[in-house]
Amino acid sequence: MKHVIPFVLVSLLSTFNVYAFDDYTVKKDIPFKQLDDRELALDLYLPNVELGVESPLLVWVHGGAWKRGNKELLPEQNPLLLESVLTEGYAIAAVSYRLSGEASFPEPVQDVNDAINYLSTHAGEYGVKADELIVMGRSAGAHLANLVGATNEHQVDFLEQPKYRVKAVVSFFGPTDLLALGNKGNRPTTERASVSRFLGGIPSEIPEIAKAASPTHYITENSPPFIMLHGDLDKPVPLEQSELLKQVLDKYGVENQLFVEQGVGHSAPVFDTGKYVSEVVYYVKAYLPPQYEN
Repeated sequence: MKHVIPFVLVSLLSTFNVYAFDDYTVKKDIPFKQLDDRELALDLYLPNVELGVESPLLVWVHGGAWKRGNKELLPEQNPLLLESVLTEGYAIAAVSYRLSGEASFPEPVQDVNDAINYLSTHAGEYGVKADELIVMGRSAGAHLANLVGATNEHQVDFLEQPKYRVKAVVSFFGPTDLLALGNKGNRPTTERASVSRFLGGIPSEIPEIAKAASPTHYITENSPPFIMLHGDLDKPVPLEQSELLKQVLDKYGVENQLFVEQGVGHSAPVFDTGKYVSEVVYYVKAYLPPQYEN
C-alpha cells in the first residue's frame, strides 16, 4: 500500500506541493508560465533514485480534443505507462496548455514548448536531465507532442527557440494532418468542430494555418523517430492520420513504427496494457537510455 505525505516546498523558483509515495515522488502544480489572469503549471513525477542521479525526462501532453482535459489525466488514463517508466528510472512531466475555449493555434503548442523550456532551464533543481528528452501524448495531446517533435529541428516563427532536443515522439492516436482531418467523413466540417475551434476557423477555409499546425508539414531527414499507436476503427482521429505521418517519415528515411490495433476505436483501453506499454518502454529505452538498469 502506498502512503502519501503532502507538504509544501518553498524555493526561489515557486511554491508547489510535493507528494512522497513508496515508489516515487510527485511535485504538483509547478508554475511554468504566467498568463494575464493565471499561471500554467505542470506535474513532475520523479522515480526514487540514488542521490545525485539525474533522471532522463519524458514529457506527457494530455488529450481532450484540444477543448477539455488536464494534466491530472495521466495517472487516470495511462496508469500502467506511468508506473512502467517510473520503474525504469525516468521522470515524466505532465504539462498544461490553454484549451480552445480560450486560445487557438499556435498558443497551445507554445505553452507546451514553454513548459519544456522551463524544465530544461531548471533541470538541475528538479533532479532531471532535460537537454534531450522524449515527448508523448494522446489524441489532441499527441498532436501537440507530434508538432513539438516535428518542429524541433526548425526555427518556426510561432515558437520560442527550443532549449532541448527531442530524441523521439510517442503518439497515441494523434492527429498529424489537420487539413485532411477537417476533410474526413461525408459531412462538411463546421466552425463548431474541435479541429476548427483549435485552428480558429474551418481547415479548408484557412489551409495555410492548417498546414502550419500539421506535424507532417515539418518532417525532414533530421526529424526524430516517431512511435505511433492507433485503432483501425478510430472515428474522431482516423487511422489515416498516423498512416499519413508514416508515409512522410518513410519518404525521408526517418525511423518510425506504427502499431495498429484491430477492432478498436479512439482512446481504447488496450493501449495502456502490457501489449503496448512494453513496446513503448522498449523504444523509450532505445532512444533515451536510462541512467541505470534496475
